[in-house]
Amino acid sequence: MLDALDVHRSLLAREVPHEVVRLPRLVLSADEIPDVMGLPASRCVAVRMYLTDEKTVAVITRAGELPHPGAVLAAVGARALRSAPPDLVNRLTDFAAPLVCPVLLPKSVTVLADSCVGHADVVYAPTGDGGTVLGIPSRWLLTASRAAVAELCAPPAPTVDLTEDMADADGVAQRLRDWR
Repeated sequence: MLDALDVHRSLLAREVPHEVVRLPRLVLSADEIPDVMGLPASRCVAVRMYLTDEKTVAVITRAGELPHPGAVLAAVGARALRSAPPDLVNRLTDFAAPLVCPVLLPKSVTVLADSCVGHADVVYAPTGDGGTVLGIPSRWLLTASRAAVAELCAPPAPTVDLTEDMADADGVAQRLRDWR
């Protein structure tokens, strides 16, 4: 299995600026990294693996998020999409499935990144083992991972201030009563 040392050596050989950070406790999934590091999820990434008609696709998203299936299908020009089973992910990537590092993925894997990943200057990614993370400038992560960038995650639902709407509704009702 690949781990933090393999990732570190690969990035050093390509002169990619990065650091490997030891976590204060082990994580079992990339989605746990923000809590353990005390960072917002927007600064941490996870890799989601999918099978399409003919391709295996790795999608880099912010930790805790899933890409919209339609957006992934459109980005790769496929008609069918399903999550890759963990045993296949382990065999294909040589990383532990919930801790796949976006760097060192096989050339046979198509790599996509949600455009939101580039919003943070530095992001933290899993290294394949639960005790470390990779700190890397987002632009270097996108380059080192060979990722094509696309809008893949659904935007958050808009929030509605019901107190403001209700106050306005009361005002409208009062004006209607006064008008009669």
